[in-house]
Amino acid sequence: MKNRKERRKHLRLPLNFKVKINNLRHSLVLRGQTRNISFAGAFIELDKVPPLQRDDYFSLILLGQVEFTCRLIHSNSGGIGCQFDFIKIRYYEVFKNMMLNNAPDPERLVKELRRWARDI
Repeated sequence: MKNRKERRKHLRLPLNFKVKINNLRHSLVLRGQTRNISFAGAFIELDKVPPLQRDDYFSLILLGQVEFTCRLIHSNSGGIGCQFDFIKIRYYEVFKNMMLNNAPDPERLVKELRRWARDI
Protein backbone atom coordinates (compact mmCIF):
# COMPACT_ATOMS: atom_id res chain seq x y z
CA MET A 1 0.00 0.00 0.00
CA LYS A 2 1.31 3.43 -0.92
CA ASN A 3 1.95 5.90 1.85
CA ARG A 4 -0.30 8.91 1.49
CA LYS A 5 1.49 12.19 1.97
CA GLU A 6 0.06 14.26 4.79
CA ARG A 7 -1.49 17.37 3.24
CA ARG A 8 -2.66 19.09 6.39
CA LYS A 9 -1.01 22.38 7.20
CA HIS A 10 -2.62 22.81 10.62
CA LEU A 11 -2.09 20.84 13.82
CA ARG A 12 -5.14 18.74 14.68
CA LEU A 13 -6.03 18.38 18.34
CA PRO A 14 -7.91 15.25 19.53
CA LEU A 15 -10.65 17.27 21.26
CA ASN A 16 -14.23 16.15 21.70
CA PHE A 17 -16.47 19.20 21.47
CA LYS A 18 -20.24 18.95 21.01
CA VAL A 19 -21.46 20.34 17.70
CA LYS A 20 -24.69 21.08 15.89
CA ILE A 21 -24.85 20.98 12.10
CA ASN A 22 -27.46 22.83 10.04
CA ASN A 23 -27.82 22.30 6.31
CA LEU A 24 -30.71 24.31 4.94
CA ARG A 25 -30.52 22.85 1.44
CA HIS A 26 -31.18 19.35 2.78
CA SER A 27 -33.31 20.49 5.77
CA LEU A 28 -30.90 18.74 8.13
CA VAL A 29 -30.16 19.43 11.76
CA LEU A 30 -27.65 16.99 13.27
CA ARG A 31 -25.75 16.69 16.53
CA GLY A 32 -22.37 15.11 16.98
CA GLN A 33 -18.93 15.71 18.41
CA THR A 34 -15.51 16.50 17.06
CA ARG A 35 -12.98 13.68 16.89
CA ASN A 36 -10.24 16.17 16.08
CA ILE A 37 -10.12 19.84 15.30
CA SER A 38 -7.68 22.43 13.98
CA PHE A 39 -7.82 26.09 13.02
CA ALA A 40 -8.68 24.94 9.49
CA GLY A 41 -11.28 22.21 10.01
CA ALA A 42 -12.54 19.23 11.96
CA PHE A 43 -13.72 15.66 11.75
CA ILE A 44 -17.24 15.36 13.17
CA GLU A 45 -18.43 12.02 14.53
CA LEU A 46 -22.10 11.36 13.77
CA ASP A 47 -24.40 8.46 14.63
CA LYS A 48 -25.80 8.60 11.12
CA VAL A 49 -23.96 10.25 8.25
CA PRO A 50 -26.32 12.42 6.17
CA PRO A 51 -26.59 12.34 2.37
CA LEU A 52 -24.27 15.29 1.82
CA GLN A 53 -22.01 15.67 -1.19
CA ARG A 54 -18.39 16.78 -1.31
CA ASP A 55 -18.23 20.61 -1.34
CA ASP A 56 -21.70 20.98 0.24
CA TYR A 57 -21.79 23.90 2.67
CA PHE A 58 -23.33 23.84 6.12
CA SER A 59 -23.37 25.72 9.40
CA LEU A 60 -21.50 24.19 12.34
CA ILE A 61 -22.07 25.43 15.88
CA LEU A 62 -19.34 24.43 18.32
CA LEU A 63 -20.30 24.05 21.99
CA GLY A 64 -23.28 26.32 21.37
CA GLN A 65 -20.86 29.26 21.26
CA VAL A 66 -18.96 29.45 17.97
CA GLU A 67 -20.51 29.31 14.50
CA PHE A 68 -18.65 28.45 11.30
CA THR A 69 -19.64 28.08 7.69
CA CYS A 70 -18.04 24.81 6.60
CA ARG A 71 -17.43 22.85 3.43
CA LEU A 72 -17.66 19.06 3.34
CA ILE A 73 -14.32 17.55 2.34
CA HIS A 74 -15.02 13.85 2.90
CA SER A 75 -17.30 11.46 4.76
CA ASN A 76 -17.23 7.87 5.92
CA SER A 77 -19.40 5.66 8.11
CA GLY A 78 -18.09 7.39 11.24
CA GLY A 79 -18.67 10.99 10.31
CA ILE A 80 -17.65 13.90 8.13
CA GLY A 81 -14.48 15.90 7.55
CA CYS A 82 -15.03 19.59 7.05
CA GLN A 83 -13.01 22.65 6.23
CA PHE A 84 -13.84 25.90 7.98
CA ASP A 85 -14.72 28.46 5.35
CA PHE A 86 -15.93 31.43 7.38
CA ILE A 87 -16.13 32.57 11.00
CA LYS A 88 -17.42 35.91 12.26
CA ILE A 89 -14.80 37.91 14.10
CA ARG A 90 -16.87 37.88 17.31
CA TYR A 91 -16.54 34.07 17.37
CA TYR A 92 -12.89 33.90 16.38
CA GLU A 93 -11.44 34.99 19.75
CA VAL A 94 -13.66 32.49 21.60
CA PHE A 95 -12.56 29.69 19.24
CA LYS A 96 -8.89 30.65 19.46
CA ASN A 97 -9.05 30.59 23.26
CA MET A 98 -10.84 27.19 23.23
CA MET A 99 -8.03 25.78 21.11
CA LEU A 100 -5.18 27.33 23.09
CA ASN A 101 -6.67 26.37 26.46
CA ASN A 102 -7.01 22.73 25.38
CA ALA A 103 -3.75 22.33 23.44
CA PRO A 104 -0.92 20.29 24.98
CA ASP A 105 1.51 22.76 23.35
CA PRO A 106 -0.24 26.14 22.99
CA GLU A 107 2.93 27.84 21.77
CA ARG A 108 2.98 25.58 18.71
CA LEU A 109 -0.52 26.79 17.82
CA VAL A 110 0.49 30.42 18.33
CA LYS A 111 3.42 29.89 15.94
CA GLU A 112 1.05 28.30 13.44
CA LEU A 113 -1.28 31.30 13.63
CA ARG A 114 1.64 33.70 13.10
CA ARG A 115 2.85 31.70 10.09
CA TRP A 116 -0.68 31.64 8.65
CA ALA A 117 -1.06 35.42 9.15
CA ARG A 118 2.20 36.04 7.26
CA ASP A 119 1.01 33.91 4.33
CA ILE A 120 -2.19 35.86 3.67
